[in-house]
Amino acid sequence: MLCKTTHQSQQKKKHKAAMDGSSSGVDWTNLPPQLYQLIAQNLKTHIEVRRFRSVCSSWRSSIPPFCASISPNFPFPHGPTGFLSQITVYLTRPDTDPDPNPNPSSSSSSPSSKGWLLKLEECADKIRLLNPITNWRVSSVNDDVARNPTDLNLVDLNMVELGKAYALRYTKGSGSIFGINKVIVAPNFIDCSIFMIYNEGKLGFAQIGNEKLTLINDQISDYDDLIVYKGQPCVINKWGQIFRINSSLELVPFSPPIGFGCRKNLIECCGELYVVDRYLDQQDKKSKGPPLHNASFNFFLRHPLRRRRRIYEADHPKAIDFKVYKLGDEELGVRWVEVKSLGDQAFFLNVDCCFSVLAAELEGCKGNCIYFTDSNDIGFALKELIRSDGSVFSLEDHSINWLSSSPVYSQMFWPLPA
Repeated sequence: MLCKTTHQSQQKKKHKAAMDGSSSGVDWTNLPPQLYQLIAQNLKTHIEVRRFRSVCSSWRSSIPPFCASISPNFPFPHGPTGFLSQITVYLTRPDTDPDPNPNPSSSSSSPSSKGWLLKLEECADKIRLLNPITNWRVSSVNDDVARNPTDLNLVDLNMVELGKAYALRYTKGSGSIFGINKVIVAPNFIDCSIFMIYNEGKLGFAQIGNEKLTLINDQISDYDDLIVYKGQPCVINKWGQIFRINSSLELVPFSPPIGFGCRKNLIECCGELYVVDRYLDQQDKKSKGPPLHNASFNFFLRHPLRRRRRIYEADHPKAIDFKVYKLGDEELGVRWVEVKSLGDQAFFLNVDCCFSVLAAELEGCKGNCIYFTDSNDIGFALKELIRSDGSVFSLEDHSINWLSSSPVYSQMFWPLPA
């Protein structure tokens, strides 16, 4: 995923070089008009359009400002319909705009190449800045540090996409929907389609405009995570077995079971598929009565502020250990290999998506660690009914610490580059 870089900053540098005569003579301000339109067709988000239009005046005038289209409506478990919002995690670095023809003999030191994590939710015409692990909304300014998306000049940042997630929000009021554990957009399906895990283990499917959610394999409610791997939607159950989901909504076994933990997460790293097996201090509670999250939500309505932390503590088991497994080569027979060390890689198990990053590229990050939150409900996270910080697990000594207990870890997110 680290290879999926954004090119706007490079284009700005080439444009600057062309203007001062230091390049081979390419004039980036006068591209063929049809080329602008071809590029514009692939700009899907507010940020992409804004960064494109910021390159120069001719690029700015070639396409109109971003206009949010009507968000697609989907059915959800506890009501009629909701709309889909996109959440993206970036590795960001300040754009230092170096000299295109640097002098090798120059003694000036280059700035640090390490970056920060930035998580943005694009919802209709709004941009929300979220905590990269817990999804708490960040909207305050402390110590002269910009923490509001309107205060951040995203054009001046080099941005590398690390992961993409989705959330369902109510059509009216844009409030987050409770009881949903994971949402992915189905690739290579007719029309816009989504898969979701909800109610702590049920697997659902919906296409844009559907009035009702389709329950897949209604006899089983033990699915933990979803991922798009090699262009195909995959789901893992609590026993550690992965299934591919085909266009007929059939589950095709893809791997043998693995692990004895209580919750499994799928993560892709360097093109390979991993399973992170989470051991909890108590088994996940499968209530036979009304779902626990519904009771908590009703309680929250009656006590919107006073009981937030108590709700979190009552509803969520805590992680006490992790094990990591890597899927072997398919050509040699699919099998699991336990991973004792991640090396310089760090895994992030967020409430809505999982991704990996090289610790050497992220400020304050330590390799061979798993950064995580105990929450497993996107709606709870977006409503800030969970802890505001996450935790870090070390594969070296199996220790777990709150991120808030160490100022070093906070450097991964703050200070954000202004």
